[in-house]
Amino acid sequence: MQLNIPSDPKIQQLHDWIDRHAEEMIEALQGVLRIPSLEAPPAGVNAPFGADVRRSLDYTLDLCAKLGFRTKDVAGYAGHAEFGEGAEMVAGLGHLDVVPEGDGWRHEPYGAEIDEGFIYARGSADDKGPTYAALFGAKALMDCGLPLKRRVRLVFGCNEESGFQCVHHYWEVAKEERPVYAFTPDAGFPLVYAEKGIVDLVFEKPLPVPGDLRIDNMAGGRRPNMVPDYAEARLSGSQEAQLIAIRRLKRFWDKNMTFEVTDTGLVARAYGKSAHGSTPANGDNAVARLARALQTLDLPDSEAWLNFVATTVDPTGAALGIAHTDDVAGPLTSNLGILSFTEQGTVRLTFNIRYPVTWNLEALLAVNSPVLEENGWTLAETRHQPPLYVPLDEEPVKTLLKVYREATGDNESQPGTMGGGTYARATPHAVAYGAGFPDSSDGPAHEPDERFAIETYLNAAKIYAQAFYELAK
Repeated sequence: MQLNIPSDPKIQQLHDWIDRHAEEMIEALQGVLRIPSLEAPPAGVNAPFGADVRRSLDYTLDLCAKLGFRTKDVAGYAGHAEFGEGAEMVAGLGHLDVVPEGDGWRHEPYGAEIDEGFIYARGSADDKGPTYAALFGAKALMDCGLPLKRRVRLVFGCNEESGFQCVHHYWEVAKEERPVYAFTPDAGFPLVYAEKGIVDLVFEKPLPVPGDLRIDNMAGGRRPNMVPDYAEARLSGSQEAQLIAIRRLKRFWDKNMTFEVTDTGLVARAYGKSAHGSTPANGDNAVARLARALQTLDLPDSEAWLNFVATTVDPTGAALGIAHTDDVAGPLTSNLGILSFTEQGTVRLTFNIRYPVTWNLEALLAVNSPVLEENGWTLAETRHQPPLYVPLDEEPVKTLLKVYREATGDNESQPGTMGGGTYARATPHAVAYGAGFPDSSDGPAHEPDERFAIETYLNAAKIYAQAFYELAK
């Protein structure tokens, strides 16, 4: 998108700074994209999410210090960079962790290769690219020396993709200062004023008593908020039972299924297509595909639980009894994100559910409970993030929308709602703001060949610079 030429000389200074420092900005972003900051087990003191996430935070805080910001490392859960003076503070909230890369990439997932104006890498659009756009927007404002009454802070979280422990520690444990107003560059322009409630529900059921042919292990999915693109089952039994099974499976023709007889038994593999957990209909769930194939076998008492797996993949949540909608954020979505067997002899299913902002968790669980009881499942675990809803006539929505319209001339695109969850729900008076433009082809998040346009990067930085100025002046 082409931005308007600012009529205010102060805003023109910010734009000019971004243009002059474009090469530096691109090199800085490529550096952080080359760090595979996937959450991993703790790696010592101040590395609660693993060594690579720690490296990504170190890289970013070191960069900020060199750029002239005051920095703070909050025990490796998060960090921040700040400039300015004043009793109050406004903030940009970004995250440095990424989801697993998955399969099917044409570009190296952590190569940060530039191809026809796009930077390709896991995390380029979600959320390192937008986070660095906000960082350099703040740097432009700092260097241009425009008068401000509030401090400007960039907060860098480290496990947004898998639980928000980072910002919980930052604000609830470390008791860091909360901003007067904030935005997170983790969605799209003009802005997102409502985010559905997000809950991970983990269901468990005892595995049936093994028979002549049995499933020794079955697993699929990497994260609750990703549609599984691969699932695998390993079966064993008598030679005759395995031969019968392979004949039946071969009749279940599916180009995205493979079957192999090994020394230890029969292996069935299913391949699907990954997508973000908020848009499960855009993916192809490999766990459900595998369950449908295994339903063709003569497995003891397995038909019921395999059928539950195969049918509850329904993205509307109807098969779980939880289909719902409202006029603000639209319909509920449900993603079967993980299937696993436990050492205790149970099968576990993890569903990532995004529910409408005017509903609540208690009502959702109430209508889900009879379905679980009828099918012999129990609710083993719940991880919940309540919905976000900031009315359009409140701040910071009014100021941020004004800045976007002035910068772009786009008076047609309207503020939206989404099923994705961002840091905006972690602190009051915050919304998701960019970095994707209505006409951009960045992303897609959580899918192969994730990409971020250099034009988007630079234009978003200009808008963020002006947004920080308007919120802080």
